[in-house]
Amino acid sequence: MKHSEQQLRLRRDKVTAFAIFSCMLALGLSAVGLVTLFVERPQVEARGNPLYWLILLVPASWVWWVQDYSPRALRTVRPLLFAAPLIAGGVLALASQVRNDAMTQYWVMLVLVCLLTLMGGVLYDSSVLAREGPGD
Repeated sequence: MKHSEQQLRLRRDKVTAFAIFSCMLALGLSAVGLVTLFVERPQVEARGNPLYWLILLVPASWVWWVQDYSPRALRTVRPLLFAAPLIAGGVLALASQVRNDAMTQYWVMLVLVCLLTLMGGVLYDSSVLAREGPGD
């Protein structure tokens, strides 16, 4: 597939790549938090549960999609940087209602997601993606 000059500039920009990568990590952590809530078996056994795959399919498909640096995919980076802490906060709130055990892992997830999205937002603001946009 031939890439436009805008896509090539975006691919070469390390700041854009790190902003996207921090968004990927934040979404991944939020998805893992959801998996630990809804799939209560050990990791190896959980892989047999369709809900495990359904939850992880969403961020995995976005990661696959954004690797192409298509304009449609790049337009989702900023909104997902805002949504990831909300998802992690929702997981924490739900875990506090459902779980009776230690909540430390969910608090750590929320803090890490907030740090990653804060870092991603700062990087995004100084990236070629923010200055020139995703293209058409």
